[in-house]
Order: sequence, then C-alpha cells, then structure tokens
Amino acid sequence: MGSLLFLSLAIYGGFIIYIIIGLFRYIDNDWDEIPHKSVSIVIAARNEENNLESLLNDIALQDYPLDLLEVSIVDDRSTDKTWEIITQFSEKYSFIRGIQIHELSEEMTPKKNALTKAVEMTSGDIIVTTDADCRVPTTWVSSMVKSLGDNYSISIGYSQTLVSANSLFHRFQNMDFLGIMVANAGAAGWNNYWSGSGQNLAYLRSAFEEIGGFKPVHYRISGDDMYLVQSISKIGKATFNIDLGGSVKTTPTETVEQFVNQRSRWASNSRRMSEGSYSFFLFLVAAFLSNVFIFISFFFGIGPFISAFLIKFIFEGSVLFFGGQLFKTPTPFYVYILWAFIQPFYIPAIALMGLNDKFKWKP
Repeated sequence: MGSLLFLSLAIYGGFIIYIIIGLFRYIDNDWDEIPHKSVSIVIAARNEENNLESLLNDIALQDYPLDLLEVSIVDDRSTDKTWEIITQFSEKYSFIRGIQIHELSEEMTPKKNALTKAVEMTSGDIIVTTDADCRVPTTWVSSMVKSLGDNYSISIGYSQTLVSANSLFHRFQNMDFLGIMVANAGAAGWNNYWSGSGQNLAYLRSAFEEIGGFKPVHYRISGDDMYLVQSISKIGKATFNIDLGGSVKTTPTETVEQFVNQRSRWASNSRRMSEGSYSFFLFLVAAFLSNVFIFISFFFGIGPFISAFLIKFIFEGSVLFFGGQLFKTPTPFYVYILWAFIQPFYIPAIALMGLNDKFKWKP
C-alpha cells in the first residue's frame, strides 16, 4: 500500500509542478487593443430574485460600447420574482431582453436548454456567459473581448467566491475554488485546456455553431462549461484571461449541505473526463488516489500518514500560494491548514457522490 501511496503522490506532485510552471508562463502576456465587435451576454436564471438585480446593475455599468452590447436572460421556470426583475430591466434598458421557459424540454436538460434559447435570441459575434448569482466589474466585457483579440475562439475567465469578512466557511470555499481555477489556468499556460467556469467564458458564435451548440451533450445535467472549453479549444485557439478586470465573483453556498451538493454536481462530470482530456483525467485520478491512500494510511501507522500528508501539504500549499499571488486572491494559512486536513476525506467522498449522481439540481 505504501508504494501505491507514494506513486500516486509522485504523479500528483508532478502535475502540481506542471501547473505552477504553467502559471509563470503568463507573466509576459500582453493583449492587443480591444476589438470592437458585437457582444451577446447570455444568462440562465432560475429563482434568482436575491441576486439578479445586482448582476444586471453591474452589466448596465459596463464600459464596453452599449451599441455593440446585448443581454439575453432566460427565466427558467422560476417561482419567485425573477421574471419581474428581468421585465423591469428590459423596460429600462433597450439592450436587455428576456424570455420565459414554462416547461421542461424533452430534448435537452434544463440549463443547456435555457442557454440555447438565450443564444438563439441574440446575434453578437462574441458570446459572453455568466451566472445569475455573480457580480462583475465595469471592465468585465471589455477585458474578456480584449483577451479574445482577433486570434482566439474561446477565453476562460477567472472566477472567485465572494467572502464575508467573518465567515470561515466562505473563506474555505474561496480557497477550494481557487484550487480549481489555478489548476485550469496552469494547464492553460501549456496550451492544455482542461475546463473553465460558465460563470465567466467568452467565445465566438461561429465556434459555438461549429461544435453543434449543446446538442452533442443535450443529455448531460451539468458540465456545459467543460464541454465548451474542451470542444472549442480543439477547433480553434484558446486562452485563459488573467486580467483581473475580467474576473467574476460568485455567491458562496451558505450551508454544508448546499456546498456538498454543488461540489458533487461538479464531480459528476469526472466520468467523462477521459473523453475530452486524458491529462485532466489522469490529474483527477492522481488527486483522488493520493487522498484515498493518505486516508487509508492513517490506519496502518502514523509515520506513513504524516510523511504523505506533509508531502501533499507542501505541494498544494505551493500551487495555492503562487496562484493566489497571480490572481491577487489571499490564502490565509489557517484556512489552508483546515482545507488540507479535510482533503483526504472530502475529495474521495465528493468524487464518489458525484459518480453515483448523489446530488440535487434546482427543483
């Protein structure tokens, strides 16, 4: 068991080094001027009355030319005041339009159906996506369009979690999400595009149409962002936008149950990783096995457990430190200690729950 433990750690550690080096490859990036192209922001919303107004106010303040901007929001069967908010903003701003979905689609899972409807009612050359529970800076659209330039088909934007000053749980989520973002950014530094977040993507309409939209994955409950990144990066050039002027902040979950459900839903896509990126699949397997073996080693003696834990602690601490510096996302050491101790239990449990579809979608 000891040899398997340290073999998995060696492979995982190799990936961590790969990611760290990839992060340093961004330092000299210099984007061209902002191309003036028509942009369509597409948003799928379901029961987002507590968040949507803030996002739409942010979008209304964008510094991108408003005559080149349109916003398409789909209310996906909401039972709250989401549609009222959309209506208020569409009446106030001519570039904001909404559409209501009243019934489940028989051809596509809910979010993909909503996003497809949103795209169909727009015409911009560039499609920019975010979630209804996010906040965006005034430079968001300009930065994402700038990162695409004239050469790229898709740009992956940086996202982080909104943190309440006194919330340890929010800080934990922010660090956990930082790890996901840093892994994707580091791999992208090697022109290896693993995934991204639908909270912050920009891609060419022509590329979206070339891959067939969401039709090839119409049956998948989640994973639209991973599918877009992997599919579009295979037919065109991709990039990761490290400009914080294009970053997005997302609302954290408020309970452990919500957090576990969210992460399990994300993990449900891991069964398909080998279809899109072998290196991403191997990275996830190495991360899973290293945590499993560290957990098991605890029952075989404290020595192997401490040795393996410290090796992993140093590797992950290093990549989170460098990633936190690059994206100006602080990683308090006490939060990292908590996060590191939870990993050997949390990662295997979440992975198994996701693989067995032990999560709930919005009702």
